[in-house]
Order: sequence, then structure tokens, then C-alpha cells
Amino acid sequence: MFDDVAERYDLLNDVISLGLDRWWRRVAARAVADATAPGARVLDLGCGTGRLGALMAGRARVVGVDVSQAMLARARDAAAPFAGLVQASAFRLPFADASFGAVASGFVLRNLEDLGGAFREMARVTAPGGAVVALDITGPSDRRLRRLFDAYFGTVAPALGGLIERREAYCYLVRSLAQLPSPPELCTLLEGAGLAAAHARPLTWGTATLFTARVRQGTDRKKASG
Repeated sequence: MFDDVAERYDLLNDVISLGLDRWWRRVAARAVADATAPGARVLDLGCGTGRLGALMAGRARVVGVDVSQAMLARARDAAAPFAGLVQASAFRLPFADASFGAVASGFVLRNLEDLGGAFREMARVTAPGGAVVALDITGPSDRRLRRLFDAYFGTVAPALGGLIERREAYCYLVRSLAQLPSPPELCTLLEGAGLAAAHARPLTWGTATLFTARVRQGTDRKKASG
């Protein structure tokens, strides 16, 4: 499906998020910068067309990974300053343990069927003390805002997507929002995968959330991941 929408993926995200996705990515990139030293090696998991990776590449050596070859082709065409682009699954990353100072992802979690498994793999390739930073669409906790959010993503967003690209693809993306656990549940999954200090930061009244956590040090990490 992502191969089919790669050409207009960025335009669709801009339209459907009313441009907020750009700001959300900048927040995620700052979180990675705050958690790593200049020149650190950072993995952009589910890099898509390279927007998040390009924001991080100013001070880090960014390797992009995506399961979609079409998305990787768009990232190459955009000439984003990646240190490398690799086609791979989030559940079988082709990197050695502790290869990166941080792992970041933007709008990927809702597409992963086994979040715990993905988090364990993120923790595996991140050095002890390194950060995992994940950004995704979530639902506001306020009931009134949640009704507006559900109405927008249930009807308006797919209609907007259909004006530009395949409507059925964006109906899937909207349905995928319901698959994501609540922020507290997701923090529990992060910590169960060998990560510590999991935190959920709501953005724009909770319509998006930035999740951050650290890889455990030494024996504590081994016990949690084992």
C-alpha cells in the first residue's frame, strides 16, 4: 500500500494534518538532538520519504530504514543527507546490537502489528543509555475534542485524501489509528521491551504524541529484554 501512495505521500500528510505534521517532526528531531551527542549515529525507522531524517541529519549520521522500496526511492530522489538507506522490516533490523545512539520514528507505530516486538528490536540496536523517540497520531483524552478528532479522521481526512490519491489507502491509514494503544499502555510496552523512563508528551491537544524512552544500562537491560 505504501508503494502506491509514495509519490504524493508528503502532500497528503500536509493536507490531512493541516500542516501540523511538519511541526510535530521538528519536535521529534529536537528530542533526538537533546538525547544524543553531535555526530551520533541515528536510525530513522520507517523513514518514508525522508522528512524526519533530513531534520535530524544536520547534527547526526542518519541511516534510514523502510519496508517500502518506493518510499526509499523518494528519499533518495529528495537528496536527503542520509548516511545510508536500507530496505528492511522493523522486526528484523539488519544491524548489530548497540549500533546507534538513538532510534527515531515518525508515524510508524500504528502500522506495526507487534509493538512489543518492534520495541525490543529498537532497544537491541540502540546503545545502552541511548534514546528511542517515536512520534504518532493519537486521540485527545478530552471527550469533546475526541469526538471532533474521530469525526475528522473518520470522514473529512479520507475525503481529502481521495481528492489527491487513492481513497482506500487513506481509509486504511485512518483505521490504523484505532490499532494504537493509549499513551499509558504504549509507555508500558516500551518499558517491557527493555527501555526505561518512558514518557508520553501530548502535542496539539493530544492529536499527536511524542514518546521517548532510554535503553537500560548493563544487567538491568539484559533482565528486561530476556
